[in-house]
Amino acid sequence: MSKARNLVTNTNKIIGISDKFDPTTGQLGESGDIIPEGNEQKDLGSANNKFRHLYLSSNSIFLGDKTVSADQILDFDLNIAPEVLEIQVAAPDAGQDTSWLWTWLTSSLPYARTTITNQPQGTVPLYKQGTYTINNFAKTQYGSMTQPHTLYFKWIEGAGTQNLISWATDQGTFTDSHPSINDGNDTTVQRYSISVPSTITIPTLTAPSGINYNVTNNASGAYTFSDAAAGDNINIGPLYRGGTYTFTVNASGHPFYLTTDNGTNYSATTYFGEYLSGVTNSRTDSGSLTFVVPNDAPDTLYYQCGNHSAMRGAITIKDLAVETNNNGNYIVYAQHTQEGHKTPIELRPIPSLTSQMCIVYDASINKFVPQDLATYVENTPSFKNKIQEVAGTATLVAADGDAIVAKVEVYYDATYLPLLGNNTGDLAFANDVGQLYIWNGTAWVATSIPFDPNTLSKVATDYAISATAPVTPDNEDHWYDTATRSLKVRDTTSTSWIPVVASNNSTIDYTLTVEDGYNTALAGPLNIGTNGSINIKGNLNII
Repeated sequence: MSKARNLVTNTNKIIGISDKFDPTTGQLGESGDIIPEGNEQKDLGSANNKFRHLYLSSNSIFLGDKTVSADQILDFDLNIAPEVLEIQVAAPDAGQDTSWLWTWLTSSLPYARTTITNQPQGTVPLYKQGTYTINNFAKTQYGSMTQPHTLYFKWIEGAGTQNLISWATDQGTFTDSHPSINDGNDTTVQRYSISVPSTITIPTLTAPSGINYNVTNNASGAYTFSDAAAGDNINIGPLYRGGTYTFTVNASGHPFYLTTDNGTNYSATTYFGEYLSGVTNSRTDSGSLTFVVPNDAPDTLYYQCGNHSAMRGAITIKDLAVETNNNGNYIVYAQHTQEGHKTPIELRPIPSLTSQMCIVYDASINKFVPQDLATYVENTPSFKNKIQEVAGTATLVAADGDAIVAKVEVYYDATYLPLLGNNTGDLAFANDVGQLYIWNGTAWVATSIPFDPNTLSKVATDYAISATAPVTPDNEDHWYDTATRSLKVRDTTSTSWIPVVASNNSTIDYTLTVEDGYNTALAGPLNIGTNGSINIKGNLNII
């Protein structure tokens, strides 16, 4: 067939096909195909003048002697699959500022979380479109806890249960366990199901109300808080502009007031810098001070005793808004009803493709999709088995040249085990004695004992091999207990069976013979009596 090389306009006509193209309508006439006048002489467009779009049916494109059709073009979906993860959280300590302790396993690339167990976190990332199950073990009181800690996922930091996140669903309580939490015991957990949306829509926030601080006094040295916050002379907040907060004071002789002064200008009974905007019943020592935070309230206020300078603390004031970090991501909070007991949650976008990922075919959607190599290995048994086969005979080496997995070497003679060039943890197997050794950094140490009871003998006495003790034994007889794989001897004084490998003060006279080609180990001290002996033809290790 003819091939186009130059199809260019010339006085509103396409050279070679002017009788078939109508420049007014931009359409071909009825007379047929676009075929150039000569073979490989015309181009379709040029380096500087290109066609914008080319629409073709599913029929073939011929490139030289190659044919390309729609069903031969691979379909790729390079979108990253959302993260699916189970997270454990606990809080076994007491106190307002106690940390939530987080536990999760390593996740797939490109999320690549590092496995952590009972670790406090400055920020916990959750990814858009991700699905998370979060088990709160602090729903049960254990450890040093003085009360259970119910967990809430909130748009803003602070006390109370307002402004909860709708796509974080409390599923109720379940019985669960984790080996590193509450000693592995079955525990009643609060379980959350979280489905992070692909687009985060911030709801209209509700100004907090009904938040109460109980205030008493610790002599003349501190105000003691409970309810929304806990502790002596603690810094409280954030309080939000437009919110309503109550301080229920029961501290006779210690008038409670708010001030802009940080204590620098304090003088008893002068109430320097007293802040009254939005405040009802200031200076009370037995009653309720109500604070409706005005929109122009400063970012920091202080509570203060009118009679004692030491009784004071800071109050943080914020605008009612969801936080964002330097990356432009929203920050929400996993928090108990009390202040301080919180962990910020960063809502991150799904990450992009990273190194150490591969493209695999997903038959369920008939597309090639990205996948973490670790996931690929887990999902491909033949590949996994081959890696295990190779790894079983290989030494992995770190960048600095140090072996990071102990290597296994086989030697014909145990006397030729190398003493140089070994790494702690290296393994060696000696064929002549059938023994596995481990290098402890200075010497080869036998790891197990190939024990054959038929090679042990007792001088002038009988020898029994069974899973139960002989019914009518003679004194000082040997018995190899096949149930516990241990050698025992009859004590003439106590008439009981004593393991040879145990430390004892028996004065029994007996002989232990170790035949050639076998090893045994005795956990000493071993008392063989006045006239006893040990005959060694193999190797005897006294531990």
